[in-house]
Amino acid sequence: MDELNVLKLDENQKRVIQQIFKNKLISRIQISKNLGINKATISNILNKLKDKGFVNEVGQGKSTKSGGRKPILLEINPHFGYVISMDIAYHSIELMYNYFDGKILKHESIPLTNNKMSSILEVLANHIDSEEKYQTNYGLLGMSISIHGIVNDNQEITHLPFHDIENISITEKLKIIADVPVIVENEANLSAIYERDYGSHKNINNLITLSIHKGIGAGLIIDKKLYRGTNGEAGEIGKTLVSTYENGEKVYYKIEDLCSQEALIQTINSRMQSEVSIDKIKDLYYDHNPIITEEIKQFSTRIAILIHNLNTQISPEAIYINCPLINEIPEILEDIKNEFIIYTSKKVHIKLTSNVQYATLLGAALAITQKLLDIEHIKLNF
Repeated sequence: MDELNVLKLDENQKRVIQQIFKNKLISRIQISKNLGINKATISNILNKLKDKGFVNEVGQGKSTKSGGRKPILLEINPHFGYVISMDIAYHSIELMYNYFDGKILKHESIPLTNNKMSSILEVLANHIDSEEKYQTNYGLLGMSISIHGIVNDNQEITHLPFHDIENISITEKLKIIADVPVIVENEANLSAIYERDYGSHKNINNLITLSIHKGIGAGLIIDKKLYRGTNGEAGEIGKTLVSTYENGEKVYYKIEDLCSQEALIQTINSRMQSEVSIDKIKDLYYDHNPIITEEIKQFSTRIAILIHNLNTQISPEAIYINCPLINEIPEILEDIKNEFIIYTSKKVHIKLTSNVQYATLLGAALAITQKLLDIEHIKLNF
């Protein structure tokens, strides 16, 4: 899109726009003080950003103690454009549209009829209208894809366990369909980006997000930067092997085959001899069903041990758990915490992620916005 040349900013423009993202409402004088740049230069930069449509002038701040004129406040223009984030889950595609300032424009969940990439692309092509501007200046600016798999340093999906890639590059296909920049990233990594930039602990340098769904993955923020490892393979903790003996023989299992949310549900299904949903498990838990109580207790113990091992290896300040079942039954989190302190004296915050439903999608919106503005290592706060 030729009009997206407007997104090209010089270094001082990037620093100024980051200040506005971070503070939501801020005056020219405060930006000047924060950045150590004189007011005339800041005014010149802001005039250029206003001409491009990046920022709006809104209202007035508080006057100075000496009774001087109230300063004009600046905000990011939400209607500069919008981005689309998508999470390719096992049974559905979750789509979120965000205005340029991060506000949610809309969200929809689209069922998948099969696991083939060609079918996924067909669904997306039918649902995404790249010509729709939604009353914004520039319309669709970019798209971000979340997958439950591995993405290498060349933005190629190298492992997607629950879907058939069919040798199709989803990013290249979507670039053709929508004619905008497209990025792809692991969902646990995007959840970690969300916690770093949206979460409640703003001053944490090192954190882990533990994503417990059909599999188990970890997103690692080290010194405030996403750590992806060689070829993007860091955080694949669900592939960790554990051994046990069955009928006198040593057998190995992946940890996610024992204590992912999906593994727990399958075990409960087998023991109950019926298909049970998360809502049904919740009801049975609060009815003190003995099978549910026993299985959730074992699940809590295994997750606590997994967190202990992660804590020993990475030593983060906080670990955020993204798991729909734990979100529905908060007592599980308390069981995990109580179990965890048995194994270690190290203090670490263990919390549910701030927004279980939208964490990955909001992290994806942030990632594509940073990519578009070329400020991937500058923290934004939508």
